[in-house]
Amino acid sequence: MIRWWFFPSLLLFVFGSCPTPDGQEARQVLRSSLQPPVAITAVADPPTKPFPYGVASGDPLPNAVILWSMLDTVAARIDSLITWQISRQADFASVLKSDTLFASAKRRFSIKVDATRLSPNTTYYYRFRNHGSWSATGRTRTAPTAGSSPEVRLAIVSCNALEWGYMNAFGRIAEQLELNAVVHLGDYIYEYASGVYGDTTLGRLHEPRHEVMTADDYHIRYAQYRRDPQLLAAHAVHPFICIWDDHEVANDSYTTGAENHDALTEGSYLTRMTSAKEIYYNWMPIREQANGAIYRSLSFGQTADLHMLDERLAGRDQPATSFSPTELGDTTRRMLGEEQFGWLCSELRQSTARWQLIGNQVLFSELDLSDILPQYAVNLDAWDGYAYEQQRLKDSLAHYENPNTIFLTGDTHCSWYFDVNDQHGERLAHELATPSVSSANYDEFIIGWDTNGSPLPTVSGQRPPALHQHQRPRLPLPPAGFGVCTG
Repeated sequence: MIRWWFFPSLLLFVFGSCPTPDGQEARQVLRSSLQPPVAITAVADPPTKPFPYGVASGDPLPNAVILWSMLDTVAARIDSLITWQISRQADFASVLKSDTLFASAKRRFSIKVDATRLSPNTTYYYRFRNHGSWSATGRTRTAPTAGSSPEVRLAIVSCNALEWGYMNAFGRIAEQLELNAVVHLGDYIYEYASGVYGDTTLGRLHEPRHEVMTADDYHIRYAQYRRDPQLLAAHAVHPFICIWDDHEVANDSYTTGAENHDALTEGSYLTRMTSAKEIYYNWMPIREQANGAIYRSLSFGQTADLHMLDERLAGRDQPATSFSPTELGDTTRRMLGEEQFGWLCSELRQSTARWQLIGNQVLFSELDLSDILPQYAVNLDAWDGYAYEQQRLKDSLAHYENPNTIFLTGDTHCSWYFDVNDQHGERLAHELATPSVSSANYDEFIIGWDTNGSPLPTVSGQRPPALHQHQRPRLPLPPAGFGVCTG
C-alpha cells in the first residue's frame, strides 16, 4: 500500500500512552526564543552576544545530553574561557552543575558539553557565559530510563533549504513542548551556489554566494542557516538527533564522489568531504564517537529504540549508472557497507523495545510512479538502486519478526506511507516519510508540474533533468534468507 501527499509539513510520531506535561517555565523560554519569520538579513547581528547562533542540545540519554553553543567567530580571536550551567529551573535559582571549558580556534569556537549525571525523562535548562555575557537560555530533556515504558513524542524533519522558503515548521516544532526530541534526517544545509536551487525573490540568498567547497565555505553556510530565528527557536527548546544526508557535502554523495563534484575543476572530493564532516561536527549537538562513525542508536526506555543510519559516507558505493538488470542487481554494490550493516542487525537483534525506529535518509520501499509518470520508475539514488542490500535487509527483518519496525525517511520532500513487504506480500515493516521543512515539494521540483497539470516555473531558467527515463526492470529476487544477518 502506498499513500502520498504534496504539502510542506513535518511528521509528529507518538509512541506509548503516558502524558508528560511541561510547566510554565518552559513556555516562558519558548516565548523568549521564538520570533516570526523574517528575512535572514534581519537577524544577522542579534543582540545576544557573544553567542549569536543561540544554543542547542542533542543526543539525549537517560543520564546525559549534549549541550552546544558557539562564540561569534568574527569577534573571537583566541581560545576563550566559557562557563556553562545546567538547572531544573528556568531562572537558575538552583544550579545543578556548573563548570568551565575553553572554546578553541581549532574547533572554530564551537562549545560542546556532554552534561552527565542527570536524571532520566527530566526537563533541564542550560546556558553559557563569556566575558560577563550570558547566552540565551536553552531547554532540553533527557531520555526515559531503560526499564520504563512512557509515551514518546518525536518530530521528524528533513531538508531545510534556506533559499526556498521560511522554516515555519521549526517554529511550530518549538511550540510543541511535549516533544522528547527532534529527529533530523539530513539536508540540514544545501551546498549550492545562490540562485541554483531556490526562490531568489525571497531575498534569502546563500552565503557565500558560490557553491561551498572548503571548510571556510561550509562554516559560513552553517552560520547563515543557524541565524534563522525559527531554527534557533527549535534548537533552544528541544534536543535534536541528527544525521547527514547528501547536501551536507554535495548532491547524491557517496564515499568516493558525488553527482555534482568534478575533481578536475573542484579538486579532491576526499578533501571536500573531510572538510564538510569536520564543520558538521562543529555545528551539530551530536555525541562524537571514537571510531568517527555517525550511525548510532538511542533508546527511549522500553517504548522505542532509534537507529540512525549513515547512507552516504560510511559505506555507500557509487549508484548504478544504467537501468540494466545486471547493474541494478550487482551483488557487490553497498548502501550501508558491511560494518554498518552488521551493526544494524546486531542492534535490531538485541533490542527489547516495543518499537524499532530506523532513521533512514532515502526511501527504502520500492517506489514506482510509472502509472502516473512513466519516466519515474526507479530512483537509483534510493534503496531501489541497491537491490541486493535492500533485499538482504528485508530478509534480516523477516528473521527478527518485529511487527513494530518503522523506517523514518526524509529526502523526497513528500509525505509517504508504505508497507514494506517480502516477495510473498507479507508485511515486514512500515515506512513513513516526512516532507521538507522548506525545500521544494516533490511535485514542484522533481516532477515539475503542479497539481492541476500545469508546468511550474523553473529555477534560473532551467528545469531539473528527469531522474529516470526508464521503466522499472524486473530483477530476479534471491531466495528468502540468502543474506540474513543474525549477529
